[in-house]
Amino acid sequence: MLAKYEEEVNAWLFTTTRNTAHVRKTLPPFGLRHFNHTLPGDVLMKSAFGKLLIVFSSVCVLTVIVPLVSLLLGTSPLSIWSVLLDGEVARSITLTFFCALVATVLGIIAGTPFAYLLSRYDFPAKRLIQGLVDIPLVIPHPVAGIALLLTFSSLGSEGTPIGHWTGIVIAMFFVSSPLLINSLQEGFSNIPIEMEWTARTLGQSSARTFFRVNLPLVRNSLLAGALMMWARSISEFGAIVILVYHPRVVSVLIYDRFTSYGLGAAVPVAVILVGASISVLICLRVIQRRSRWVAGSSWL
Repeated sequence: MLAKYEEEVNAWLFTTTRNTAHVRKTLPPFGLRHFNHTLPGDVLMKSAFGKLLIVFSSVCVLTVIVPLVSLLLGTSPLSIWSVLLDGEVARSITLTFFCALVATVLGIIAGTPFAYLLSRYDFPAKRLIQGLVDIPLVIPHPVAGIALLLTFSSLGSEGTPIGHWTGIVIAMFFVSSPLLINSLQEGFSNIPIEMEWTARTLGQSSARTFFRVNLPLVRNSLLAGALMMWARSISEFGAIVILVYHPRVVSVLIYDRFTSYGLGAAVPVAVILVGASISVLICLRVIQRRSRWVAGSSWL
C-alpha cells in the first residue's frame, strides 16, 4: 500500500512540475522516502508569492530584533559590569536562578509521570485535565498571582509561602510547568507502544519499562522542556510581584528600579536577563537539532 502511494505521489509531482525546471530539481532522486522537505532559497525570488513571504517574514524578524538591539545599545559594557558587582543585583540573580532551578526540578519529578499518564492511558475526563494543564499559559499572570495569594491567605499568616522564597517557587511552578509537561507528553507520544509491549513480554515490569525504555527515549524532550520551564521561570513577573514582592527576583528588581530611578537604572539589569534567556534559547536549538539528527538516523 505504501509503495503504491509513493508511486502515485511521485507521478503527480513529476506531472505538475514537468514545465518548471527550477522546481523539478528539488524532486527526490530515490522516491518519496528521500523527499527533501525544504526548497532552496533562490526559489523564493522567482515568484511573487516567494517575495511576499520574504516581506511578511522580515516584519516578524524586525519586530523581535529592533527592540533587542535598542536595549543593547541603551547601555554600556561598563554599566553592565558595575551592575553585576552590585550586591543587590547579585543576590537577586542568585535567588531567581535558584528558585527557577527548584521549580524545574519539582516540575520534572511531578510532571514526568503526569505526562506519561496523559500520553499512554485513556480515562474519564482526560480531555478536561489536558485543558486544565494549559490554563496557566492563557490566563493573565497577575490573575494567577491573585489566585495563589487567595489560596495561601486562607491558610492564615503563619507558615505560608507569602513573602518567602518558597512562594516564588510556587508561582514559577504554576506558570511554567505546562511547558515541561507538554514537551514530555509529545516525547512519550512519539515512542511506539510496541517498544513497551516488547519490554513487557521480556519480563520487565511497568515501572522498569518506564525507567529503562521510556525515559531514555525522551531525554531530549525532557531536557528541552526543563530548559523552557527554567527560562520561563526566571522571566516571570506578574504572579511573583503579587505573591512575593520581597525578596525580589530579577524581574521585580527591574520593575522596582524603573519606577524608583528611571529607565537608565533598569536597562543594565534587563540586558543581563536577556542574555540569560538567549543562552537558554541557544541550548534549546542545539537540543532540537540533535533530536532531529537522532530521529533521522533511527531505524524506527
